Amino acid sequence: MNFRLSFFILITFWCTLSASATNYYCDPLKGNMANNGSLIMPWSSLQNVFNANKSFNAGDTIFLRSGTHGFVTVKGINPGNVVIMPQSGENPIIERMKVSGTASTPAAYWKLYRLTFQSESTSGTIKSSYSILELFAFSNNITVSNCTITSNLNTTGWTRDDWRLRCNRGLTTSAKLNANHVIENNTIVNVAFGLTIGSSNTIVRGNTIQYFTNDACRVLGSDIVFEKNKVYDLIKVMTQAENHDDMFQAWTTANSPGQDTLKNNIIRYNLFVNITDTTRQFRGHAQGIGCFDGVYKNWRVENNIVMVDHWHGISFYGGVNCVIINNTVLDPYPYSPIDPYDNNTSNIGPAWIRIDKKPNGPNSSGNIVRNNLVANSVIIVNSSMGAANNNIAIGATTNYANYFADVQDKAKPLYFDLQLKPGSSAIDAGDDSIIPSFDFNGTMRPQGAHVDVGAYEFVRMVVSTQNSSKTKALIHPNPCASQFTIKNNSIQFESIEIYNINGVKCITLANPPINVSINMENLPSGCYYVRMVAKGEIFTEKILKI
Repeated sequence: MNFRLSFFILITFWCTLSASATNYYCDPLKGNMANNGSLIMPWSSLQNVFNANKSFNAGDTIFLRSGTHGFVTVKGINPGNVVIMPQSGENPIIERMKVSGTASTPAAYWKLYRLTFQSESTSGTIKSSYSILELFAFSNNITVSNCTITSNLNTTGWTRDDWRLRCNRGLTTSAKLNANHVIENNTIVNVAFGLTIGSSNTIVRGNTIQYFTNDACRVLGSDIVFEKNKVYDLIKVMTQAENHDDMFQAWTTANSPGQDTLKNNIIRYNLFVNITDTTRQFRGHAQGIGCFDGVYKNWRVENNIVMVDHWHGISFYGGVNCVIINNTVLDPYPYSPIDPYDNNTSNIGPAWIRIDKKPNGPNSSGNIVRNNLVANSVIIVNSSMGAANNNIAIGATTNYANYFADVQDKAKPLYFDLQLKPGSSAIDAGDDSIIPSFDFNGTMRPQGAHVDVGAYEFVRMVVSTQNSSKTKALIHPNPCASQFTIKNNSIQFESIEIYNINGVKCITLANPPINVSINMENLPSGCYYVRMVAKGEIFTEKILKI
């Protein structure tokens, strides 16, 4: 078969597949399963659709209308993604969902998009009775994107017992190699456990987990990328005997296939803040990145910001050839409240980075701990476990102002600006080997003679201070998708130039108008610098293209 014929067949197949894609509609209030699922003759609830064993084709979309769609079991293997999402202007609720199949007929290629999953625990016990959304072992290539997962969005007036009894688990993926799941840009709020990732080959990106009563994140698989997630606010209502609370936790399980060693996980660009507002109720301490009961092999933990009031900022017990590099680990809290319900609680911390082993656990070896800013210290219990270099222990919170741009409001550490301030001893103080290419902001490393210590790289920008109030430009939007505008109502710029993070000039505008729009559509995503010249003065601003 020649190339032209092959290409023609491929295009014909694609067009046929696209043309056959169908939109279906579910209306739990007015629909009927005797209907054909069309816009004017919708089916009833999504639960009933899967109970009726409806089948779908790649490219199909199932639109949900307002109402409760029940406990849904998604099943069926598709040749390409089938999307389940709300119809525009509708507000459907799914009480619970599991995506499940069998070894011979797994559930595959489903995309759950912009859905709301909500149900409270009714078990009457202090442990949540089920996960609101679960991807079972025999499922693969499932995407969960831009969804909301919650026990209840409204917790106004909730008591300690309400938090203990009414929260369910959030999202769980069960152990499976080569699952190829994508969990991205979801909001998981007011739950017992937030994310539990037991599948391997899974991307967990851009999610927000807030207000959790047990553990926020659990990673129990291999080949996982866990990046750009925001994890906030433990609700401390469990005793230590019931659960030791973690922002991020991992452990291994003997005699479970693929789980005795967790390998090749990347943990980066995440923000972990135990308490965003120290004036709220139900405060309590939580561990940061706590990886106990290894083996953890070839993990890379980089460019994370961890703010907890516990010793375990980042800890690996049983780590082998792991790299912990360029993280900022702080304990900004002046004290940890004692839980009156828990006789075991005490004021602990500040946060450290530690390599160790459990008394009866596997040993650690070959680890590298480098270029980290840490509140307490870096501890490698035995030299055979690895090496530490170019880390800086900051010490008391009164020292923070020597390092960071803005750490004034100690009551609300979420609003800290932890970028390095001019003159910080962390600037150029790192070891340049095996560093991450970019910092927490996406700025290329290194910017100076050497890489900086911590999650941020200090950017040296040439900005004039003379008459800056007259010539200060407004850049909007920032970040931008393809185009941004520079508004300046006072003075004519002689030139505007756009440089990428490597210092390469990408765009030049000579004698631009006072208000000018700049098209970046043909440039790749990333951080750029806008250099503006006016009357011999140079002004530089940063723009992020997404």
